[in-house]
Amino acid sequence: MSARMVPAIFLIFGLLWAASPRTSSAQESENPFASREILVFTPTWSNPDEVPPFLQEKVAQSMLSPGCREWKFLQVGYIPLYLRTHIQKTENNFTYTLTVTLRSGEEILRMEDACEICNTTEALEKLSALRDRLCARLEEKAAVKPAEPAPPENTGTPEKPATPPAPRIVGKLDAPKPFSMPPFSPAPPPVKLWTWMGTSLAVASLVTGIVLLAMDGDPTCDAPFPKQQCKERYATGAAGVSFLLVGLAGASLGGWKLYDMYFSPSPGVRVVPAAEPGKASLLLEWRF
Repeated sequence: MSARMVPAIFLIFGLLWAASPRTSSAQESENPFASREILVFTPTWSNPDEVPPFLQEKVAQSMLSPGCREWKFLQVGYIPLYLRTHIQKTENNFTYTLTVTLRSGEEILRMEDACEICNTTEALEKLSALRDRLCARLEEKAAVKPAEPAPPENTGTPEKPATPPAPRIVGKLDAPKPFSMPPFSPAPPPVKLWTWMGTSLAVASLVTGIVLLAMDGDPTCDAPFPKQQCKERYATGAAGVSFLLVGLAGASLGGWKLYDMYFSPSPGVRVVPAAEPGKASLLLEWRF
């Protein structure tokens, strides 16, 4: 064997190895179910204004609780699977829809269920049972192995390996950043009943003061000529002035509170967590 044949033999073996199919580890890395992790979006409601804030918070905690069959339900991370939850509530009836998609938006799994005439505890138990069934379906998909490519047909004549093109560097990609879900929006403050009651009492006091001032000095009897025949007169001036001042003060305070509750933009301060590879931070937001 000459010295010129040795590099040619190594070149042929290298080309055959490059043209050979990859092992199953590369195929497993393309399987989105292999990591057994799923990114949970904030649950959405058909009528969020009619759902109590404590129920929305309990549903969010239930969807982020540790999953079954070693599946992890997370809110931060670079995960190929997304889980979206939509709930419709009509009085005591609940309808659930769980949708699993890829990062590209392709839907790969959808599960629905309903709970009729249920209280809060029964509704959360029904949602947990539906999530357990979703875990079982995800586990079935994770257990399915990708199909192996069919071996090439043997035509009898060996094909000459094609010379691969030289590698060309196009660009360098940065490390992917983790996906952070936005924080849950707080529910609007409930209407203060005492504000309406205080405003109503202030208006009643204002009307009473006006009536008492109008009666001050009028005769107290129903004679044909009351001013000549009735000696006694109503002395309601001081009481009328007192009711009038109290009514004006209460109506002013109640009107300001109602304006601040329904028309004035209320400032808000919240803390938003943010995470990146190798560091974490807290952002303070002031809205006005």
